Amino acid sequence: MPQDIRVWDIYTTGNLSEIKKSKLDFEQRLQDWLEQDISIISPNLLVIGKEVQTDYGGFIDLLCLDQKGDIFIIELKRGKTPREVTAQALDYASWVKYLSNDHITNIANIGLVFDF
Repeated sequence: MPQDIRVWDIYTTGNLSEIKKSKLDFEQRLQDWLEQDISIISPNLLVIGKEVQTDYGGFIDLLCLDQKGDIFIIELKRGKTPREVTAQALDYASWVKYLSNDHITNIANIGLVFDF
């Protein structure tokens, strides 16, 4: 059962002012942090793609490889039912299972930025 939490600002005069709620972009910020430093999850991962579109129209938040070349899907969820999350995970896993080496290389090359 969710609880309503209210936050107040207390002024030096002793007056209170309620801080209004606003929607936070936690999922996007977390995705950006992980893209910049995937070692938060594991030091053995390399991010090769962000918002990688699957052939089924979905977008994988982060696609990674480990030291052995195994593919890891990092998917951040908020406000989804367990059934929706499980269905999406199975959908993405079935897609990455058949990725060729060339396709994985292309995904990694799309995200590369060269500074000359």
